[in-house]
Amino acid sequence: MTDDNRYDAVIAGAGPAGAAAACVLARAGARVLLLDRAAFPRDKLCAGLLTWKTTDIVERLYGSGAATLLTQGILEHRADRYRIRHKAMTLACQDLFFPFYFASRRVLDAWFLDQARQAGATFRCGEAVAAADIDRGEVVTQDGARYQGRFLIGADGAASVVRRAFPVRRETFAANMGLGLECHVRHDDPDILAAHPDLREAFPTVYSGFVRTGYGWVFPHGGHVVVGLGGICPRQGGAMRREFAAFLDFLGLPGSHVERSKAHLLPYGNFLTRPGHGKALLAGDAAGLVETLFGEGIYYALRSGELAAQAVLAGLSGGDACESYMAGLRRDVLPELSGSLRLRQAIFFSLRFGPFPLWVLLRLGGQRLVEMAHGVRSYRWLRRRADGPGRAG
Repeated sequence: MTDDNRYDAVIAGAGPAGAAAACVLARAGARVLLLDRAAFPRDKLCAGLLTWKTTDIVERLYGSGAATLLTQGILEHRADRYRIRHKAMTLACQDLFFPFYFASRRVLDAWFLDQARQAGATFRCGEAVAAADIDRGEVVTQDGARYQGRFLIGADGAASVVRRAFPVRRETFAANMGLGLECHVRHDDPDILAAHPDLREAFPTVYSGFVRTGYGWVFPHGGHVVVGLGGICPRQGGAMRREFAAFLDFLGLPGSHVERSKAHLLPYGNFLTRPGHGKALLAGDAAGLVETLFGEGIYYALRSGELAAQAVLAGLSGGDACESYMAGLRRDVLPELSGSLRLRQAIFFSLRFGPFPLWVLLRLGGQRLVEMAHGVRSYRWLRRRADGPGRAG
C-alpha cells in the first residue's frame, strides 16, 4: 500500500456523522479520507425535522444558525406549532417555545459535506466500502482499492459494512430495527385539495394508532409535504406497507401514493452500548445512535461524529481512542437513548388500552415532552439542561 492510500483517519460514509467527523479532524490538521458510494448531492429518505439541539450543534460546528440557513435555502421551512393525534382524535395542538425546522437531506447533507471538504478532508465518491479490517484500520472498496487509516470511523448507515467486522451479532442489531415508508405530496398536487386538512397546514402533525410501535407523520417542507409511517419492522414483510396504505387512506390520499412511496431502515432502539473496537469507531446510524421515541437521527449523527473525531485526535496523541469515545457517549448520548427507550416502551404499552393514557400524559406533561424532543430537557430524570433556550425563546 502506497503512502497515498494511508491516512490518519479513514471514514466510511459521508452523511452527517461522517462529514462532521471529517470536518473536526481536518480542522485539527489530521489527514482524512471520506468515502461514500454515492455522488453528492444525493437523495436520502428522512422526514427532515431539526430540533433545537440539532440547530444548536450545527451552529456550534459550522458557525451558521438556523435563521441564516433558512435564508440560504439549506433549511426549507420553519414551524412554530405542532399537533399530536391518535387517528382522528386530537390529543395536543400547541405553540412551540422553539421552532421546528425542516430540511431536504439532499440539500442539507451536501452542505455538511462541503464544510468537511473546505476544512481539508479528501472525499472520494462512488467508492463503496465492501470490507473492513477493524484491527488494521483498513477498508477495501468494491473496486478493490485499499485504504488504511491509523483509525477507522464507520459512519456508513444502518446497513453498515464496517459494523459487520465488529463482534456484534447481526440478530441482536436487527431485533429493534425499524422501517419507515415515505411519500412526498407537492402543494400543487390535485390530490392534496381533497385530502385531510392536516396536509395543508404549515406545522407538523404526528399520529399514533396506525402502527403498534411507531407513528405516522405529516411534515411540511418547502414545496411539498412529507407523509410517512415508521416503527419496528414487523415479521411479515408486507405488514408495514399495508399499514401505510391504511394511513394514506385515512388522510384521503389515493393508493397510487403507496406505489410511489419508498422505504428505508431506521435504527429504533438497537443502539450499541460499545461502538468501538480495535482501531475502529462506529457513529450515527451505523451504531444505532438514533433517538428511540421519535426516531430523530440527525443530531445524534452529528454529535457522535464529533465525539468520534475528538476520540481519534486523542488516539493520534497517544491516548485510547475507544475509551475516549465511550466516555463521551456515556456522558452525552447513551443516557438519552436509554431514557427515551424507557419512555417509548411506556407510551406504546399504554396505547394498547386506547388513547386516554397518552392524552393524560400530554395534558400533564406535554411541554416537558416537547422540551425532551428539543434536547432542552433530558430524557433521563426529566432534568432541565442549563444551556437550552428559555420557554419564550
